[in-house]
Amino acid sequence: MFTRRVAVRAAAGLALWAGAGGAATAQLPAVTPEWAVKVMPRQRGVAVSTPTPDQVPNCKVTPINPGKADPKAPTGFVVRDPAGNPVRQFVSYDGKAFNIHAFYVDGVEAYREVFPPQSTDPHQYRWLGPNGTKWGLDKDRDGKVDEWVVISPEELSQELLQAVLDREPKRAEALVLTKANLDALGVQGKRADDLLGRAAKAAGKVGEAANALKAAPDAKWVHLELSVPQAEPADVLGARDDLIAHKGGTVLVQDGKDGKSFQTGELVQVGRAWKLVDGPSVGAAAVADAGGPPVPEAIRELVAKLNDIDKVAPKDHGPAVAAYYARRVEVLEQIHAKLPDEAWTKQLIDSLAAAGEGEKADGKHVARLKQFKDAFAGKPGPIGAYAWFRHLVAENAIALNGVDGGKFQAVQEEWRKNLEAFVAAHPKAEDAPEATLRLGMAYEFLSTKDGEAQAKKWYGRLAADHPGHPHAAKGTGAVRRLESEGQPLAVSGPTLADGKPFAAAALNGKAVVVYYFAAWSSTLAEDAKKLKAVAAAYGPKGLEVVAVCLDADAKTAAATVAAHGLPGTVLFAPGGLDGSPLAAQYGVLVVPHILVAGKDGKVVNRNAQAANLEDEVKKLLP
Repeated sequence: MFTRRVAVRAAAGLALWAGAGGAATAQLPAVTPEWAVKVMPRQRGVAVSTPTPDQVPNCKVTPINPGKADPKAPTGFVVRDPAGNPVRQFVSYDGKAFNIHAFYVDGVEAYREVFPPQSTDPHQYRWLGPNGTKWGLDKDRDGKVDEWVVISPEELSQELLQAVLDREPKRAEALVLTKANLDALGVQGKRADDLLGRAAKAAGKVGEAANALKAAPDAKWVHLELSVPQAEPADVLGARDDLIAHKGGTVLVQDGKDGKSFQTGELVQVGRAWKLVDGPSVGAAAVADAGGPPVPEAIRELVAKLNDIDKVAPKDHGPAVAAYYARRVEVLEQIHAKLPDEAWTKQLIDSLAAAGEGEKADGKHVARLKQFKDAFAGKPGPIGAYAWFRHLVAENAIALNGVDGGKFQAVQEEWRKNLEAFVAAHPKAEDAPEATLRLGMAYEFLSTKDGEAQAKKWYGRLAADHPGHPHAAKGTGAVRRLESEGQPLAVSGPTLADGKPFAAAALNGKAVVVYYFAAWSSTLAEDAKKLKAVAAAYGPKGLEVVAVCLDADAKTAAATVAAHGLPGTVLFAPGGLDGSPLAAQYGVLVVPHILVAGKDGKVVNRNAQAANLEDEVKKLLP
């Protein structure tokens, strides 16, 4: 979501550096710029920045050595180009090999490969930032994705096109709906049989579709047309979750000078991944009308131009993306001049903000954004607040780009001041809950003098001022967490194994460690080892481990627990970090997060660290 980009970036950074120092390191391979630039993504078509041969001698390699790590034994290395932008990062779990290869585009992480040391764990490939959202598992470690745990409908259609062009059914198999997917949703019986029967034939249609499409190997994906998704309610299906599906989709393809198309058939959502049911077939599907109003004659030609621009949106980062949004702005300005209604004005503001984030503070798009903010200030309607908030986000993103440590705090002070001014001026705006949550996070994580008190104030305001908003429960939980020491541990929820209710209050007379995690937790592998060791040593003395999984879907959760052998009782509820009620209970904002409670059932540490967890437990169970 546009309004969450900076907050998510900051939280992810905090989580990374909080855990990076915990891994033991020794005898890592030597890293030189010459070696680093030869390391390229194993998956094709990934955009990454790579210094030219004449730039390589001026690149620098710096160790990752957060906090407590031995200076002589770093956990990894960052390689920077002559301008100081990161181009590669290599991180180790065990000090013997690099388990994470991170790649960057214009200083922004754009792709990551994960190589777990255990031979039973799949390799993982993550497309990030300008490259998209995909997250694939390579279970047999042959360099090809066997299953997608995160993939959007658009990215699925791109993968499906490539499977057709390459005549590669296995690539399509990775996209297909499985019984495990339906089990995760709780869909059974006739509906499940129908879906699985069709899905079993999906990959086999690749060759037939390739023969009918007759496209060159270098044909390009242009666009995916979908109808509005449809929902079958869980209570009607007798399932745990609603079944969300696009009944059909058409992929537009540019084959030289020719435009072609093929159908995806039905797509079903499972967690953060969309799954293929019917498989490819050639021809355009009839896409249902989305129900929007007809385009007025006065702007019809301009809307067609805008659609043409969107069909060739770039996948890379940097100047191409900036130019793309600048072209959108040009057309949207003309539409706004002819039809200055709210919907088109908001589109213009969004494009201005997206173009402006890559500029300097005096850039023309940021300046235009400020004009909207000032022009609509104090006037009825939501546009003034809408423009103001996006202007704040763009300004803060620009200020954070390349800021050094000495100025970071000043940038964040300005950020908090501006957010407070926005909430004061627009307490009921649609972005007010988001701004309030960011204020709480800014004060809690960025350690100002009265940070905790201010964090509780803003989290409390979030719950009080916006009781119906999804962020409200998170705010209430965050206050509960900040005030939890000395209070009874209140973790409860369904178990992952069988969905039965569990409550920590039932663990009378036992010390408890609560570990919040997700598959993408950067320190999960090392944390799991520490938890297993602590559980083995202190379980006989009265320790219980409760692992709370904040993955989006049950299948991912089960795979994560099995892969890492997490001990104790595992709790799970759908929704992930943002939407799971288990995350809301204590307002957990980043993972990993650890709570520790004593034998009396009361929390003794609301922010424990895996690195010294045994010392914490030893105090309770000597």
